[in-house]
Amino acid sequence: MSQIPTLRLKSQARACRDALTEVFQSVLIEHRPADRILSAFLRSNHKYGSRDRQLISESIFAVFRWWGVLRKLLKPALLEELEKKHVEIEIQTHNPAWDIPDKTFAAIFLGAWILERRELPEAAAVWEDELNFEFSNLRRSGLDRYSSLDLLIPGVIAALAQAADFKNVTPASVEELLPEWVYPFLPQGVNNLELIKWFQQRPPMWLRAQCDDIDNLIRKLKNHGLSIQRHSNIQQAICVENAKVNLYSLEEFRNGLFEVQDLASQVIGLTCSPKPGERWWDACAGAGGKTLQLADIMQRKGSVIATDIREYKLDDLRKRARRASFPNIMCKEWDGKALRKKQQENFDGVLVDSPCSCSGTWRRNPDARWTTSQDEITEMAELQLRILTNASSGVKKGGVLVYATCSIFAGENTGVVEKFLAENPEYTLESFSNPMNGEQTDGTVQVFPWDGNCDAMFAARFRRKS
Repeated sequence: MSQIPTLRLKSQARACRDALTEVFQSVLIEHRPADRILSAFLRSNHKYGSRDRQLISESIFAVFRWWGVLRKLLKPALLEELEKKHVEIEIQTHNPAWDIPDKTFAAIFLGAWILERRELPEAAAVWEDELNFEFSNLRRSGLDRYSSLDLLIPGVIAALAQAADFKNVTPASVEELLPEWVYPFLPQGVNNLELIKWFQQRPPMWLRAQCDDIDNLIRKLKNHGLSIQRHSNIQQAICVENAKVNLYSLEEFRNGLFEVQDLASQVIGLTCSPKPGERWWDACAGAGGKTLQLADIMQRKGSVIATDIREYKLDDLRKRARRASFPNIMCKEWDGKALRKKQQENFDGVLVDSPCSCSGTWRRNPDARWTTSQDEITEMAELQLRILTNASSGVKKGGVLVYATCSIFAGENTGVVEKFLAENPEYTLESFSNPMNGEQTDGTVQVFPWDGNCDAMFAARFRRKS
C-alpha cells in the first residue's frame, strides 16, 4: 500500500511526462545531451523535491536505455516526426510531435521500469491505472525480473501495446536496443548479445584513490555509509555501489584524497606508466582526470603539460589540481594542429585521449546511442588520426606515445592504429601488461564492460625508435 497520497503520485507521474517531453525534443531532434537538458529542467522547476527529482532522473534515463524497443509504443508517423535527423529547430507554442496520448506515456514509463528489473516506484500505480494494467498479471504469465532479455522484452512490449490500445505493433527483439547500423562497426568476434546485456545495466561509480594510505581512505568512506569494494589488481580503484551521499561534498574529496574516475579510464593512465621526473604531455586533457592520474603516478615529480582546444575545460583541471595540491601540472591551450619545430621532441611521453564517439560510455549515457550516426564514426577516425599524428611529433626519440578512446568501434581504435603505423614507420607497438588482469598485450587493449563492471575503452602504446 502506497504511503504517498494519490494526488502526490499523480503529480510525480505528470512531472515525469513534462520532463520527458522537454528532453525528447532536445535529445532526439536537437541532439543535445540528456543529462544537461534534464539538469536545466530540474533547475527551472524548484517545486520538485529530492524524491521527485530522483524519480524523474531515473525514469528519463531508463526510457533512453530501453528506447530501442519502447519506441514501438509510438504511432509510426509520430515516431518519424520525433526522430527526424535534420530539422530546422524552431520552438513553437504547439508542436504536433508532442501530441502523445496519456496511455502511451504511461506505457513508456511503465515499460522502462519493468525492463529495468528493479522494484517499481510508487508512481507506477498511476501508470498502471491509466492502462488498466497490473504488473502482477505479467509476472503470473511467466515474465518477471528473472526472465532472460530475449523472453522479457517481446512479452512486455506486446502486453503494454495491447493495454495502450496500440494495435499491429511489430515484435520487439533484444538486437533493437542498439541502432542497426552499429553492428558492422563492432570489433570482430565480440559477443553482441553480451554487449547489449551490459549496456542495459547501470554502471557503478568508480573512484581513484589519490593518497598513500588507501586503507584509511576506504575506512573513512565506509563511515559515510558507502558500500565499497576495492579492485583486485588496480589498488587505487575503488568501486562505490548505489552511493546515497554526494561524494563531492565529502571532506576526503575536498582534500583531494580521491577523484571520481571510471575504472576503464584509469586503465589508460596505467597504460602510459610514466616515471617520476619525466616530462609528459596530455594532449586532449579535457577536465583532466587522466592528467591528475599521470601526475600522481609520477609521485608529483617531473611535469605534466595538459592541453585542450576547449579553454573552459582546462579551468576545471586547474581547480582540481589546486584542490589536490599538485605542483607538477601546467595547463595550456592547443588547437590540435601540427607542432612548431621548437615544440617537437620535447616529451618523454605523450597521451592522446582523442575525441571519439564515446560509444564506450553508453551504459551511463544511454541517450547518446540514439543521436550518434555511422557517418560520425568515419569523420571521427579521420580527426583522430590527424590529432595523433600532430601530437606524435612531441615525443622524444625512444619515448612513449599512447592513443586512447572511450569507443567500442574498430574504426576508431585498431583502424586508426593501423593507419598511423603505416604512415609513421618510426613508431612501433610496444607490448605491456593489461592493468585489469596482468596479461601481456600485443600493444593494444580493448576493455569491455564485463572486464570490470565499467565503461568500454581502447588504448594502444607505441614506442618511438631511438
